[in-house]
Amino acid sequence: MKFTAAAAITLLGLTAFSSTITINCVKANELKLRAREKMRKDRAERQLQANDAGLVFSRGYICITRQQDFAFVIPQQKRRSIVSKDGTVQFSGLNLLGSSTIQSGGIYDPADVQIVDRLGTSAADNFDKFDDDQLLDPNDDFFTNEGKNNRGQFAGQRQPKFIPQKDPGFFFNGECVATQVTGPQILGHSCLLNLCLGGGGYNCLAIYAGSKFVFNPFEQVLISTSTFNCDDERGPNAGEIVPSLPPSYPGTIIGGTGLFVGAVGYVDVTTITGSTLTPVQRFGFDGDDDSDTSALFPQAGYITQKINVVTNVPLPVAP
Repeated sequence: MKFTAAAAITLLGLTAFSSTITINCVKANELKLRAREKMRKDRAERQLQANDAGLVFSRGYICITRQQDFAFVIPQQKRRSIVSKDGTVQFSGLNLLGSSTIQSGGIYDPADVQIVDRLGTSAADNFDKFDDDQLLDPNDDFFTNEGKNNRGQFAGQRQPKFIPQKDPGFFFNGECVATQVTGPQILGHSCLLNLCLGGGGYNCLAIYAGSKFVFNPFEQVLISTSTFNCDDERGPNAGEIVPSLPPSYPGTIIGGTGLFVGAVGYVDVTTITGSTLTPVQRFGFDGDDDSDTSALFPQAGYITQKINVVTNVPLPVAP
């Protein structure tokens, strides 16, 4: 076997690329650890301030959001910033400034929600509804419930065991916008959220959250470009990758409606379960301006968040 100069250059390039990814991952983990430590200190300080200010009412809630009630919106990108001359994707050029997450989920009593380990999707999740040996031709009739070999992993590898009936007057919704980024990594966000606790949906706490938020939603896609790429020699390998959960973040109660008029206080939002990976199969490959996701791998799983509230007004028990 001959080892040519071109092969040596290719090998060197791959090694350098892998080293760059490793260094970036290490830096991202360090930022996450620092942010979590700072949040723990801030939470303890806020608790002391709340005690001094007479904020004597506190309660925890669970929010569960379905896939159809959650959206991640990315601003339009300049093609030359993310696609190289040979048509390959340069995710380092992706700019998530202004990207937003929009959600609307039901509120439940923590005593009524049991979180269990889920080390992979099942046939009921309908994550992969195609046989591996079937042709991926949209003109063929190959829809089946058998041969689900490509299992997806849930973020955090946990899911709610059972979801109680939702009360329409208890919900948590709003939008978070990325306000500080470095390429595809989010460093800070600004959120306006509503936590409605009864009264037919009219007794709501208004929450503002604007703080550090170190999270890379495409971290796993950057590491493994074959995750959802059916044309890759390896084939889809989503079952080998566990998505990351976003970090917890604090929020300030800036008022309310109904029984919560004049409310002040703070909240802490912690995500404890998440969905499978976003099925990003292509992002402007081969001179194509369009980005697409693979319909073969629809996202599965529920997003579960724990919301701790401390305020100056009485808080009801969730149904």
